[in-house]
Amino acid sequence: MLLRLIRLFTLIVTFVCISSATFAISLGELQNSPQFWRERHSSSVDVYLDLNSIQSTLYNPPKYTLKFKVYTVDKKDKYIGEGNVIADYDYNKSIEGIIKRNNLAKMPYTSEKVKSTVKKAKLKDSGVVNELNISAIYDLNGNEIYSGNLIKAAGKSKVDATSSGYIISVKAFKQYYNVNF
Repeated sequence: MLLRLIRLFTLIVTFVCISSATFAISLGELQNSPQFWRERHSSSVDVYLDLNSIQSTLYNPPKYTLKFKVYTVDKKDKYIGEGNVIADYDYNKSIEGIIKRNNLAKMPYTSEKVKSTVKKAKLKDSGVVNELNISAIYDLNGNEIYSGNLIKAAGKSKVDATSSGYIISVKAFKQYYNVNF
């Protein structure tokens, strides 16, 4: 009986070690897999959205919440940060919502009045609120540097419509829902 328990324990430990090793990510994987969409943050930092990780956690129009993984590649300091994002969306603040609220639905999207109204409204409030927690850190070859307790990188806060956080969140939203946010 004790021998069976030891074998079972050994098997479980082996499985856990193999499973956790398979979740490590390298720069090559991020750059070459269609599973990852890249947003260039700056010349030394890229942010990748894991398209396969997008999940809806709240569908209560006009409020939506998605959960997804992002990978931040810092080429200068040579690491990859794996993060879990929770993104809340208020569809009333989408492009379509802004146009409807301002009675501009009969005007083409390309008109200056529509562009100006949408830009002002989005800069005032993008409609996106994000929370980011770091779950792991890897070197560029995919070797684990840190994993364990989540590191709160950013609490729930409004996202600026010109930021990478907004672009990544809208990309996730568009991947999941067929709308113009």
